[in-house]
Amino acid sequence: MTVAGHNIIGLDWGVSLLLGAMLSPTDPVLAGMVQVNNAQDQDRLRFGLSGEAGLNDGTAFPFVIFALLYLSSGGAMSDWVQGWLIKDLIWAVPAGLLIGYGMGRGVGHLMIFLRIKNADSTTSPNDFLALALIALAYVVAQGVGAFGFLSVFAAGFGLRQAEVRVTRSELPSEHVAQPVLGHMTASLEQGTVAQGEDMSDSQLAAGVMMGDMLAFGSLVERAMEVLLITLLGAALAMYWDWRAIGLGIALFCVIRPASVWLLVSRRLLNVRQKALVGWFGIRGIGSLYYLCFALSHGLAHDVGHVVIGMTLSVVALSILVHGISIQPLLERYERSAAANPD
Repeated sequence: MTVAGHNIIGLDWGVSLLLGAMLSPTDPVLAGMVQVNNAQDQDRLRFGLSGEAGLNDGTAFPFVIFALLYLSSGGAMSDWVQGWLIKDLIWAVPAGLLIGYGMGRGVGHLMIFLRIKNADSTTSPNDFLALALIALAYVVAQGVGAFGFLSVFAAGFGLRQAEVRVTRSELPSEHVAQPVLGHMTASLEQGTVAQGEDMSDSQLAAGVMMGDMLAFGSLVERAMEVLLITLLGAALAMYWDWRAIGLGIALFCVIRPASVWLLVSRRLLNVRQKALVGWFGIRGIGSLYYLCFALSHGLAHDVGHVVIGMTLSVVALSILVHGISIQPLLERYERSAAANPD
């Protein structure tokens, strides 16, 4: 992306690097059809895209900071490079992952324990627990100089690991315990869909917790999606940049597909899956977050205007072309996978 921005649009290397880092995160929230359907979804295409989107939001952050430092120094590679390596790469990435994982797993174990010890295991909703965990993981990580995005991703992983370790069941707990979102007076019988099955207290408690959080999280995702599209449409009237068409074509049709084919082994994905992963790289919230971060950290006005226009325009193009193509391509893939399972 950095090379494309410099050669196709004629941007300076620092601006091209910043733009490339901003546009690198993918965002399946805006393409819900390519997310994993549930915890039992073993499809490698969906799993790979969902995992990539959660992880690359944070791994691109060091390069956003590198580009900002490079621009603020006037392109001089001075002493700040060593500080960037130590603080923003060696420390911030693993620290964010460890903090988030520890908090997610700790909160998960605590909530399951409290529900087992109390009689309201199916009546007290966990709606805002997901938001609280996101906020705490992000704030704690940022407070110690780690990356909040990575911390939030790892917190979700740690929370699921707590559920798996406590229940020791291959079947995800939310599949056998009905979410009680809004059902404050639900009885034990209403709180479970495991008809004819004996459920342990830990499985019921974990299932209700995970079911509530997943249902509420999905609702928040959809609300954020509507807000994002609305704000993006309003901003495009002022910041649309026609040069984004060339950059978007290079990103969607050349850079991402080539990266997937070079980096992903055929032992992980077959040819059909690699082709779809190379195309399903929708841009969205992560790019806008990085844009806001850069603008709030001293980005020059002229550079900021270019970066705003290019970022918003490429995100809009991505939403358009990927949104139109996802359903027919995914339906064709699923029919082919059903007819010719690997």
